[in-house]
Amino acid sequence: MAGVYKRGRKGAETYWIRFQWRGKEVRRSARTSSKMVAQQYLAQVLEEHRRLDRGGRPRRSYQEALERFCIEVMPTLKASTQRRYGTSFRQLDPFFGRLLLDAINKARLSEFVAARRKGGATGATIRRDLATLSGVCSCAVAWDYIDANPVKAFDRRHLKEAPPRTSYPADADVERLVERASPMMGRIVQFLAQTGMRQEEAVSLEWSQVSIERREVRLTKTKTSAPRVVPLSDKALGTILGTPRHPTSTYVFWHDAGQRYSSFASQYRNLANRAGVLWRCHDLRHKFASEFLQRTGDLPALQAILGHRTVAMTMRYAHILTAHLHDAMAKFGTNVRTSKAVPDCPEGSRASVSA
Repeated sequence: MAGVYKRGRKGAETYWIRFQWRGKEVRRSARTSSKMVAQQYLAQVLEEHRRLDRGGRPRRSYQEALERFCIEVMPTLKASTQRRYGTSFRQLDPFFGRLLLDAINKARLSEFVAARRKGGATGATIRRDLATLSGVCSCAVAWDYIDANPVKAFDRRHLKEAPPRTSYPADADVERLVERASPMMGRIVQFLAQTGMRQEEAVSLEWSQVSIERREVRLTKTKTSAPRVVPLSDKALGTILGTPRHPTSTYVFWHDAGQRYSSFASQYRNLANRAGVLWRCHDLRHKFASEFLQRTGDLPALQAILGHRTVAMTMRYAHILTAHLHDAMAKFGTNVRTSKAVPDCPEGSRASVSA
């Protein structure tokens, strides 16, 4: 119980403060005859004690960690990642903006998840918000702002990702897009469907990254920041060879005076609306991945081509592989047809079988 009280001779009384701290009562003179000043002093002392509740080390706030994260870490991230983090920060602030870091616990995280769900956010979106918070907390641990990352201890298994896609654009969808696109935009659409490259990787592709002799493209700026090589099929190579070069621009795909496409996503959406195609631009990557697996069954190769950090990412397409299931069923059917009939067991020796 914290409070203030008077002490001293009548006419020369001063206020003292008292409060419980770690099972002991603390009393201290406020050195004032004003009750209001004494109460302010009590609040100040309590705050000092709260902020020194980590074995003598100061307790830090989420806001302190976020400010340092924005100064030291954010500039090192790619622009797209910075935008994604910024979106999550706006969602995290109402729940954690006024908290000390060690006050972020499972209960607070559960409240955040429940509120985001109530607001209509998907499990995948909430996972990204929590991943952003985890990134800040991991840095806070490194800075000795907090002893452990609370997000890592939070069970996120109930936040389901979207189910794996079982369909993708057909060749006719790609043809409709190409028919209604400008010649250069049509080539980009074809190239995305033929290589599985990400949109940004394709529109930023330069001729110095293309090897016609080796039939490959070497990507240096990727989502994972890991360079990779994408081999070119006959169709993809034909798209590259048929793309006119600009006399001064270094980009493979260009518009107007040789500029690269900087707003291809919005241009694609307009194109898809005109063509009556419901598929997103990123679905062209899913098309390539699904068809590649159907024809080759080579998951490790697909992982390398798509640039996935882990095979778990590529395994999202594993449901496409059904040939081995048909082979196994064929073997089963053959065995059933060729097996001999089992003779009846003697009376009284039949074993009971439960389902």
